[in-house]
Amino acid sequence: MVGAMTFYTIKEAVHRGDRLKLRLADGEHIVEPHVLGRDRRGRTLLRAYHVRGPRGATPGGAWKVIDVGTVLHAVELGQPFGNPRPGHNPNDPLMSGGIIESY
Repeated sequence: MVGAMTFYTIKEAVHRGDRLKLRLADGEHIVEPHVLGRDRRGRTLLRAYHVRGPRGATPGGAWKVIDVGTVLHAVELGQPFGNPRPGHNPNDPLMSGGIIESY
């Protein structure tokens, strides 16, 4: 279960269009969060543009779906990313359980 502060941090970053530093099991990732929602099974997911990560992780410059329940820590970086990345869908079909926040 994701902590309330982690959820709130991610939600606010999506709302503001602010880059996030996420700590996952494989290390730290820098992402531009675009859509926060739930899938049909009720998992909270984040669709983000992956800017940078640890060696061997998803390469930068790609879309990534993150199960928010796996996020160990989240920090807003105070770095607005401006416009949505190409391919952004504010009505992400993966979020069939509902959109919580969309950039």
